[in-house]
Amino acid sequence: MKTLTFQLTSVLVLFAVFLGGCAKKDGPQTTLNRDSDGKDLASSTSGFNQGDEFSAPGTPVRGDFGDEDLLAPRDSALEGFSDPLNTIRPFGPVLFGFDQYNLTAEERPKLQEISEFMKDNPQARLLVEGYCDWKGTPEYNKSLGDRRATTVKDYLIELGGDSNRIETVSIGDESAIPNADTTQARLDRRAAFVVTKGS
Repeated sequence: MKTLTFQLTSVLVLFAVFLGGCAKKDGPQTTLNRDSDGKDLASSTSGFNQGDEFSAPGTPVRGDFGDEDLLAPRDSALEGFSDPLNTIRPFGPVLFGFDQYNLTAEERPKLQEISEFMKDNPQARLLVEGYCDWKGTPEYNKSLGDRRATTVKDYLIELGGDSNRIETVSIGDESAIPNADTTQARLDRRAAFVVTKGS
């Protein structure tokens, strides 16, 4: 009982402190829009106080940026590698039949494109992810996903790929949609590709 009373008292005290901190105070809340003499740097226009959003005119941006045009468009070739893991997913998936891990004739041209990309980009590394639909046990689908990824890797090696730059992982049915319709289940049976910019 004492513990419950102590907990309730603690919650009430914290709530009172929170309300006190949120109370509106009279007078000016900031001096961001005034200079050192207390004069306004910008006036309110249509409810938008520019002084709160922009520095005073003429204030330089600090840092040495050289002669580079900082507003020039980015190099589109570098855009894909902007995430922290330095990876891109530039290729569509290779699809498989139900409970299958063999490559069909319709899917092989996709791997030809990936093979050519890898040859043209010797610093690139490839991760092949094997996926399954929701049918079957997780253990079975993990194994099937591994077979799908390995089949893709083996075919890429046959096309001249460097086995040291191609890795595989089985995702199995971890991202599959349960009780998916035929169209969605077909999309879940796939190998997907992650390209990493090597060092």
